[in-house]
Amino acid sequence: MDRRKLLQIMGATATLPLLSITEAKAQQAGTETVYELRIYHTYEGKLEPLLKRFREHETKIFERLGMHGVAFWTPTDDPLKGRTLVYMLRHRSRAAATENWARFSKDPEWIKLKAETEANGAFVEKHESTFLALTDFSPVL
Repeated sequence: MDRRKLLQIMGATATLPLLSITEAKAQQAGTETVYELRIYHTYEGKLEPLLKRFREHETKIFERLGMHGVAFWTPTDDPLKGRTLVYMLRHRSRAAATENWARFSKDPEWIKLKAETEANGAFVEKHESTFLALTDFSPVL
């Protein structure tokens, strides 16, 4: 399933939480805020452990490193149901996103968490990442 179809199904733009007034004004002023849509396709039986890791630890690491979670979804229809996590992050800019992921990949807490939770095998078979910018006719998120 391609990303466009997935976004249409999920109605992502209709379900995104609102930004603070400061962030909204920054976007209207034309700053570089970007959104990153990430799709994780898990190995059989690995979605629940992945969701647990996100719920209990990973989102907290994101927050600590300045990676702002917009929303997290699991598809309700096959073939993605039961083996896919879709989420969106907001970054100050594309350069900030690159820096954020570099810090994340080297973060000692993340390295330890990944090693512990994936001791019996990786959770994610493949992942996709797409960077997005709001259009001039999009509602302020």
